[in-house]
Amino acid sequence: MISTIISTKNNDLTIRYVLTSLLFLVDKFDIELIVVDGGSKDKTPRILSDFIVSHGNAFVSTKILRDPGVSLSYARHLGFKNSTGDILVFLDGDTPLSGSFKYYLERELGESDLISPVFECIPLDEATRVFNLFIKTVSYIQSKAVTRGRVFSDPSILPPARIYKRRVLEGIKGYPVSSRFFGEDRIATALAIRLGFRYKFSTRLKLFKIDKPGYGSYWKKHCRYVLGIHRDLTSLGKSILKGYIIARRLNHINILFPILSILYAGRSLAISRNIREAIEVLLMKYLIDLAMFIGDLKGFIHGEK
Repeated sequence: MISTIISTKNNDLTIRYVLTSLLFLVDKFDIELIVVDGGSKDKTPRILSDFIVSHGNAFVSTKILRDPGVSLSYARHLGFKNSTGDILVFLDGDTPLSGSFKYYLERELGESDLISPVFECIPLDEATRVFNLFIKTVSYIQSKAVTRGRVFSDPSILPPARIYKRRVLEGIKGYPVSSRFFGEDRIATALAIRLGFRYKFSTRLKLFKIDKPGYGSYWKKHCRYVLGIHRDLTSLGKSILKGYIIARRLNHINILFPILSILYAGRSLAISRNIREAIEVLLMKYLIDLAMFIGDLKGFIHGEK
C-alpha cells in the first residue's frame, strides 16, 4: 500500500489539484490518503471535506490530521506516524503528482529505497514560465551528473527525496523534526543515505509545482528560504547540511561574477536551442542568487540563530 501524505496550509487555490491527481493511482494501487492541515484559515478545510465525501471510497483509508502549523518537518512526521503504507509519498498543498507515477513508480522503487522526482512548474504567467525553464535546466544538469557517474560525496548536496520505503523512515526514527524553517527534505535524504539506503534521482517520476505568479514571489521565497539557515531551531539541521550550506553560499560569487548564470544559460541553450530562453534562465539564476544573498546578509546582520 502507498501512503500519500499531503502537508498543507492555506492552499485553497491549489489543494484540489493535488487531491485530484491522486485519482490517477487508485485503479492500480491501494492508496492511503493522509492530509496534515497546519491550521488553514481559508477554504482548504472545506475543500478537503468535500473531496473526502465525493471520492473517499476510492481510497483504502482517508485521514485529515490537524497540527499547530509549527513546521513542515513536524507535519510530515505526524503524517508518517499515522500512516500504514509500505511506500510513502510526501506532497505539499501545491504539488500535484503526474501520471508518470502510475507507470514508473513500481519500476523505480525496485532499484531504490528513496527517490527524488523531477519537478515541473505550471506556467501561469511570465515569471512561472521562466522559472519552469530554470528548473528544467537544473534537472538537466542533475541528470547528466547522475548518468555520467558523478557521485557527490556529501549527500546533502543531492536533490532531496519525496518518496520513501517505510523501512527508510523507520531507520531514521521517523521524519526528522529538527528543522523548523530550512531544509527538512534534505535532512531526511542525507540521513537516509548516510545509513546506507539506496538513493535515486528519477527523471521518470514528475511532480508539478503550482507557484504564485510574479517575479516578486520568487524573490520572497528564496530570500525567506535562506533566512531559514539562520532561524533553525537546533544545530542538527545545520550540521547535517553543512556541505549544502557551503555550496549554497559559494553561489554568492555569482552576484559579482555571473559565471554560474552563464553556465546555466549554456545548459538551457543545449536543451532548447533558443537564445531568448537561455537569456531568461541566466537572469532567473541571477535573481535567485541575489535573493539568497540578501536573505543570508539579513540573517547575519540581525544575528538570527
